[in-house]
Amino acid sequence: MKPPIETAANEALVEQIRANVAFEHVVVSVLAGAGVCGRLKFLLSVAFKIAGGIGPLSAVSASAFSALVVALLFFLIGFAAGAVIITPLFRYLEKAKRRSGGPYGAAALAVAAFTLIIIGAMPNTSGPSLSAALAVLVATLATSVIFARRMAPHWAAVEAEERANAGAPITFRLN
Repeated sequence: MKPPIETAANEALVEQIRANVAFEHVVVSVLAGAGVCGRLKFLLSVAFKIAGGIGPLSAVSASAFSALVVALLFFLIGFAAGAVIITPLFRYLEKAKRRSGGPYGAAALAVAAFTLIIIGAMPNTSGPSLSAALAVLVATLATSVIFARRMAPHWAAVEAEERANAGAPITFRLN
């Protein structure tokens, strides 16, 4: 039988590894979300500019730069939110044995809404454009879905381990 100190140290190490894996999945999800955000911002911006009477070449060139900026900001803010909000939330929810994408989606939407409010409240700015706001909100939802899908196998493995440790029969779900 292992001494309790060694078992506690192993559990702390496993907990840290799980948090690191979750953070890596957050970064990958945010990177994919930034791609979605940039593409969507570009397409919406081009469509709005062409509908407003601006020529296609001017619309594409102006939209390309703004899409790049929005995608870059999405990634930077998402990365920071992943480190400051999502990873501690993951640790808390793991202790509570709550393993679903809902809380992470709600936290991501709160960060996106807060960011859009801050941008709108900045002096000497007109706030985020409609295309940027829509792109950020849709990309945030996409990021949350990607994160939940990437974490699903990990959550299933942890639940299987907990059932095995509890002596319950192990069941496998095929998705």
